[in-house]
Amino acid sequence: MKYISSLFRAKWFQLIVTLAMAIALFVYVTGTIGSLSSSRNHENQLITTQTADLNIPINIIMNDKKYYVSGIPQTIKVKVTGPSGLVTAAQNSQTIRATINLEKPKIGSQQVQVHLTGLSDSLAKKLDPSSLTVNVSRKISKSVPIIATYNRDNIANKYVVAGFKISQVKARIVGPSDLVKLVNHVSASLSVPANTESSITKSVALKAVDKNGSVVYVDITPNSVVASLDVTSQFTVNSNATETKTVSLNPKFTGSKSVSNYNVTLSSSSIQITGAKATVDKIDSLPLTVDLDQISSAGGVLTIKPSLPKGVNEITPKAIEVSITSRSSASSSSGGN
Repeated sequence: MKYISSLFRAKWFQLIVTLAMAIALFVYVTGTIGSLSSSRNHENQLITTQTADLNIPINIIMNDKKYYVSGIPQTIKVKVTGPSGLVTAAQNSQTIRATINLEKPKIGSQQVQVHLTGLSDSLAKKLDPSSLTVNVSRKISKSVPIIATYNRDNIANKYVVAGFKISQVKARIVGPSDLVKLVNHVSASLSVPANTESSITKSVALKAVDKNGSVVYVDITPNSVVASLDVTSQFTVNSNATETKTVSLNPKFTGSKSVSNYNVTLSSSSIQITGAKATVDKIDSLPLTVDLDQISSAGGVLTIKPSLPKGVNEITPKAIEVSITSRSSASSSSGGN
C-alpha cells in the first residue's frame, strides 16, 4: 500500500496520467468533429441542387399477339433536377419506368402519352418528348412458298447439279397487315463457292420479298431451312438424274372476255419445278391458263394448278391464286369521290 501511495505521489507518474488523459480527450474531440463534418457533408449533399439527363427504357402495354406498333424508340430522355443525393440515387436506380399504354389502340397513326414512375416526388422532371406519334397495325399471318436458288455459274467445269432440295417448301410470315400483303414469297439463296466440285448441305437464312424482289421486313417461321445441292461429275450422271429449278409463270388468257378490261395479280410470279434434269434444264417458264369466262364482269379470284410438263414430277406451290378486278369498276369507284 505504501508503494502504491508513493507511486501516486510521484511526479513522473502524474505526468504520464495527465498525458494519457490529454491524448484520450484529443481523440474524442477529433472523432466528434469528424462525425459532425461527415454529417454536414451529407446534409450539404442533399441540399445542393443538381441536374442530370436519364435515358429510361420504354415499356409498352399492348396485346402483341393482335397488334404491331412502330415509331417507338428504345429509350426516352428524362431531365431531373433536385437535391444532388436524390439525383445520384435516380441515376443508379433500376426501378424507374417510362410506360406507353396501348391496351385499346386505334388502327393507324395516333398520339400517346409517356407515363413515368419510380422517381422521387422531390425531383423536378421533364420528359423529352412527353408524347410520341406511333402507328398501330393489325398483326396477321399467312403461309407462303419458299423459293430456293443457287448460283449455277459457280459449278466447276465438267461437273453438274444432280439435285437441289430444301428441308421444307413453305414458311409462315407474321407482321403488320400492310407489309404481309406485300410478300410474294420467301427466298432462300444458297451460297455456292466458285469452282464447286462437291455437294453442299448447309443452313440458309430466309427473307421475305415482294413481287419485285425487294425485302419485306416481317417475322418468318422458320427463319432458316437446310438446303442440299448434289454436285457430281458429268460422267457419272445417268438418265434418272433429277433437278429442281425456279422458273417464271407466263399467264395465258382464254375465254370470251378481253383481258385488257381487267387488272390481273398472281399470288406468285415464279414457281419451282422438279424433274428429269434433261427436261428441267430446257424449261425457263411455265404457262398458266386463265379462263376469263369463269369470272363475273366485275372480276373474281381463281385458283389454278399449272400443268406439269412431261418430265416434271413436282411443282411448288401446287396452285396459284389469280386475282382479277374490272378496270371500269376501279375507275368509277375512284371517280365518285
